[in-house]
Amino acid sequence: MAAHQHRILIYTTCYNVLDGVTLTIRKIEQEILATGNHVCIVSTKSGNPLHTHMDGEHPNRTVIFLDNAIPIPFLHDPNNPENSYQLGFSLNKNVRDKIADFEPSLIHITVPDCTCLHLIQYARDKEIPLMGTYHSNIPEYFTHYPGIGWLKHVLSAFFRHQYNFLQALYVPTPFIHRHLSTTAKMDKVTNLGVWGRGIDLERFSPRHRSRKFRQELGFDDEDVVICWVGRLVPEKRPDIFCHVVRKLYEKNIPFKALVVGKGPMEQEVQDLPNTTFTGWMDGDDLATAYASCDVFLFPSAVETFGNVTLEAAASGLPLVVDAGCSGHLVRHGINGFACNEDDLDAYLVGTRYIVEDKLRRKSMSEEGRKLSMQFEKRAVCRKMLENYSTVTDEFYREYGGHHSNRDQIYTKEHSFESGNVPRPTLLVFVELLFILFFQVAYQMFTAWLYIRERLVLSRSGHAEEVKQSEDGLTNLLASSARTKVSVTDGIESTLHSIAEVEDGSDSDNEGHSMVMGEVTIDHSMKADDDTDSTSSLSHDSDPLRKQECCRPQQTEFQLTHALAIGFVKLMQLQFRIEGQLRKGIGHCCTPSKWSLIKRKRKNSSFALEVLDLQKERSDGSDSSDDLEALVNSSRDERLNMRRSNLSLVDMNL
Repeated sequence: MAAHQHRILIYTTCYNVLDGVTLTIRKIEQEILATGNHVCIVSTKSGNPLHTHMDGEHPNRTVIFLDNAIPIPFLHDPNNPENSYQLGFSLNKNVRDKIADFEPSLIHITVPDCTCLHLIQYARDKEIPLMGTYHSNIPEYFTHYPGIGWLKHVLSAFFRHQYNFLQALYVPTPFIHRHLSTTAKMDKVTNLGVWGRGIDLERFSPRHRSRKFRQELGFDDEDVVICWVGRLVPEKRPDIFCHVVRKLYEKNIPFKALVVGKGPMEQEVQDLPNTTFTGWMDGDDLATAYASCDVFLFPSAVETFGNVTLEAAASGLPLVVDAGCSGHLVRHGINGFACNEDDLDAYLVGTRYIVEDKLRRKSMSEEGRKLSMQFEKRAVCRKMLENYSTVTDEFYREYGGHHSNRDQIYTKEHSFESGNVPRPTLLVFVELLFILFFQVAYQMFTAWLYIRERLVLSRSGHAEEVKQSEDGLTNLLASSARTKVSVTDGIESTLHSIAEVEDGSDSDNEGHSMVMGEVTIDHSMKADDDTDSTSSLSHDSDPLRKQECCRPQQTEFQLTHALAIGFVKLMQLQFRIEGQLRKGIGHCCTPSKWSLIKRKRKNSSFALEVLDLQKERSDGSDSSDDLEALVNSSRDERLNMRRSNLSLVDMNL
C-alpha cells in the first residue's frame, strides 16, 4: 500500500454539539494531526462556539462553517440552545472556495443530508475519493415520534441514494453490518466495512471514583447509584429508565439514581424519586461521574455503537443495555445484562440483581474494565487512517481516478435504484420544497414557543391572584371559626344538649373529614399514577399502559406509509430515467472510456505565470479574472500531480 500525505475533509452536521458522533470525529481529527496529516472540518454553526477549538488550534487544521442552515424543529431544545441541532442546505461560493483552498485528497461523510449531496457532487466533479462512516440510524428515530413515522421510508431511500456514491461505508459493529446487509441490501450499493470506536482508557477509568463527588450530590458511601448518560429524547428510551427507577422505589429497594444529560423529557426525570439530575457534563467531570456510580442503565435501541456504554464499562460500571445495539459490549451475566428491546421485566430484573448483589457488582465491574481494554482510542483511530489509504489506493488503482468507472461496476441489482446522478432535477425541486417547508416549520415552531411562553406567564400571574384571594378567604374563615368558638363557650351551659348533638355532628364531620382525607390522598396518588401513565411510565396491572410505555402510540394511518412508499418508488423511477438520458448524452460527447482513464501529468509553470500576471496588473491592466482562473487551474494541476505520483509509486511497488 502506497504511503499518503492525507488532506482529509470531514463533513459532520453539528460539530460543536458534543454528542457521540462529534466526539468520535474529534478523536479521528486528533489522530490525523498527530501523524502529520491535514484535516478540514465542515459543519453548521449549531452548538457552543467555544467547542470549536476545545482541543486547541493546529496549523494543519481548518474549520469551515456553513452559511445557510436553520435549527431542526423537533431537535431544537429552547432550554438548551447549545445542544440544538441545525440542518445545512448547500455549499455556497464562499464555502466552496474555502474547500478548494484546502485541496482535500479525500472527503469523509458522516451524515447523509442535503449538504452531503452537494459534497458528493463536488467530489465527483473534482474526482476526489469519497467514503463515509455510519453513526446514527436516523430513519428509525421517526418511529418514536407519533404522526411522522412515514418519513422513515422517504429518508431511508434518500440516505441509500447517497451511500450508493461512496466507495466505502464503515459501520461500527458486525451487528449493524449484518442488519444493513440483510434488511436493506446495503452491501449492494457500497463496500461495507467495520470500523469500531475507541475511548481514552486513562480518562474513563475506575480510579476516578470520588467520595467528594458523591457527597456533593448527596450520595452516601453505601448507596448504590444507577447512572444514565445521554440526551433525554424519546428514541433513547428514558421512559424505560424511569419505569425501572419507579418500580425499585415502590419495592423499597435501597438505591439512588444519577441522570447526566438534557432534553425534552428532563422534567419527567427530575420528578423521579431518589434521583439527582445534573444536566450536561463533559471532560474530567463526566469521567468522575461515571466512576462514582455503580450501575449503568441505558435502554436505547437506536445506538449504532454505544459510546456512552463503552465509557461506562471502562469506568467499571456493570451494564444493563439493549442487546441489539450495545450487545457487543456485554457478555451476558459476566459484565452486565443485554436485554431485548421493550422488555421492561428484563431491565427491571437485571438492574435489581446488580443493585442487590454487592459481590456480583464488583465482579461485573472488573470484567467490564477488561472488555473495554480492546477499544483503546489511538489504536482504533489509526485503523481509520489505514482506511483512508485503502480508499485512496482503490480509487486510483481500480477506478482510474474516476467515479464514473466505479458507477459502471456498481450498476447491478439493488444498486442505483435512484439512478447514478447525485442531484437529479426532480430531486433538486423536492429539495427546494423541503427547505421551504423546513423554514416555515421552524418559524411556526418559534411562534408556538413564544405563544406558549406568554400563556405560561399569563397563567402564573392569574394563579398568583387566585392564591391571594384564597389566602384572604382562609383568613376570613379562620376569623369566623374563632368567633364561633367564643360564642359556643359563652352559652355552653344553656345549650348543653345542643352542644352534645353538635359534638356528635362534629364527630361525624371529623370522621367524614378523615374519610375525605383518605379519599383525597388516594385521589392524589391516583393523580400521580395518571401522571406516570401520561409520562409513559407503565403499571404492571394494566397491560395496555405497559405497551404504551414501551413504544409511543402510532397515530398515523397505514395509508400514509403506503403513500410514502409509492412516492419513493415514483421518484426513483424519474431519477433513473434522467440518469439514463444523461448517460446517453455523455456517451455522445465523450470520446472513449480509455481516454478518461489515461491522464498524464502536466508540467506546471504556475509561479512564473503568476509573476507575469502580477506584472501586467502593475502596468495598469486588469488581470484579476485571469489570475483567478490560473489559481483554479493550478489546483487541478496539483491534484493531477498527486495522482500521477501515486501511480508512479504503485508501478515501483
